[in-house]
Amino acid sequence: MDSEHNKARTNAQVDRLSMLPDDLIHRILSLIHIKHAVQITALSSRWRFIWTSMPCLNISTDDFRSLRAFSEFVNNVLSHRNDQTEVYSVNLSFREALSEALLKRILDYAFSHNIRQLTVTWLRDDKIDFPLFLLRSRSLKYLSLTGSSISFFDPYSIILESTWDLPALTTLKLDYVAFYDDNGTGIFSKCANLKNLTLSNFTILESSKFTICHPQLSNLTLENGCGTLHAFNVVAPQLKNLTIRRCYGKHLIAAPNLASLLFSSSFFGSPCFLQFSTDLCSLEKVDLCIYSSTVWSGSRIACLLQQLHNVKFLTFNLELVKPLSSYMEQISLQPSPFSNLKKLKIYPLYVPRDDEAHEKVTMSTKVLNYLLDGSPSATLTMISYEETKAKQQKAQAFANAVEAQKRMSSLQGLLEKEKANIETRMNRRKAPTEADTHDQGKTQVENVQLHFERKMAKMKSCWEDVGVQIDQGGSTARDILSRLRDIEELLLKDLPTSKRDKLLACFSGLCAEVDNVMEKILHHMKIPQIHLSDCFNQLAATSLSSS
Repeated sequence: MDSEHNKARTNAQVDRLSMLPDDLIHRILSLIHIKHAVQITALSSRWRFIWTSMPCLNISTDDFRSLRAFSEFVNNVLSHRNDQTEVYSVNLSFREALSEALLKRILDYAFSHNIRQLTVTWLRDDKIDFPLFLLRSRSLKYLSLTGSSISFFDPYSIILESTWDLPALTTLKLDYVAFYDDNGTGIFSKCANLKNLTLSNFTILESSKFTICHPQLSNLTLENGCGTLHAFNVVAPQLKNLTIRRCYGKHLIAAPNLASLLFSSSFFGSPCFLQFSTDLCSLEKVDLCIYSSTVWSGSRIACLLQQLHNVKFLTFNLELVKPLSSYMEQISLQPSPFSNLKKLKIYPLYVPRDDEAHEKVTMSTKVLNYLLDGSPSATLTMISYEETKAKQQKAQAFANAVEAQKRMSSLQGLLEKEKANIETRMNRRKAPTEADTHDQGKTQVENVQLHFERKMAKMKSCWEDVGVQIDQGGSTARDILSRLRDIEELLLKDLPTSKRDKLLACFSGLCAEVDNVMEKILHHMKIPQIHLSDCFNQLAATSLSSS
């Protein structure tokens, strides 16, 4: 009775799953890679072919042991997919360099099925020349290209050299990329409807300037820009929101409709300046963060504040006040630059250590008068060191959580790849050699001699294999343990309470997986030694029997 009840209950659960609408099933399956989505559809007969009409495709090389297997699977999926169903989004991540033919096959299929969103992530720490000429779509609205950080001094892996033809594109995000020459204007010239552009961790090669000129651009974010860059020009008459963080060079901005500005200079005192060539009549909100008073002189700061005179909500760090204070004698007779200011907030950028004595956050009367005399009704907020410290600690805790999750995902990918490599090598060892199948028809003496020669060759191969497996296994084991220790150190730091339990549970499962893989590596390193010992014993037995 109990077994029949359990069977009926299971059938009822399956039936409830089968009753879910296709749109909801598609949404669920879009959260996982397409390989697993195809496998999951075997749970229900009604789901059997539902993957063929999935509008969102999540494709990754990490799910396959080789590029050949990945290629065959992708071609098979695209060939059997319902050709009448449009592709809404494709998320493509790859750790090995795909052939141009395969990449073209994936992109051409997506573009021919009216794709709206495309995300491409290059997971390997080396450079790739991405074939931009393949990006030609009349329907694509969102595009994200993400490389990986090779090193601190070489922080990009995707090189962009040509122009793409994407007339419907509205949002473009580029991370860890490099541009050649002053091709900013050209590379975006055929993206007529581009409104949102984000460049992060980018560099400019073989050019001292870079220009972004676009009539429809509304939101622009530039973060961590470096290279040979000295001048960054932005011409965007419709630009509303501008964010610049730690980008080298002088930024000359022509954006008459700018409403919001966030500017943060470089940590290391490298030149990172800001200047506007148009009046900012619509400016509402400004957040300035100046790190180096040696690079930013009082005259330069005063000039910038004059250009921001229409701002209503202004926030800046206390360190910006120091060079301005030293310049007050030169500007003391000038009127306050702000006539529309409603709120001024000042915060300390650097928080003293707990064992260091520090005074309350204050400003000189001259500086306050200069800033507020033109807007007597404006409110002033001075953020204390304690408040700043609490905010920084909270931000660091979240950053630790994000980094820990990222590193755990990376290590999980390495473990899966190593397990697949070990299984492949094991299967290769189990396969019989061609010589083992051609012993028929020989005399006993010939067979003994042939057997002796084979064992000698096998001993030589095993001897060489012992060294190779020890070197490879040791290197992989050290890499895995090093990554695991780095993650453990992160988890010992401050973490958000809401994320701590989940991260620790993930880490516990990852440790168990590491134990499993390490056992496989050690076992695999012993196998050639075992084979070598067997060869010695069998060779000795052959010698005795022949004598």
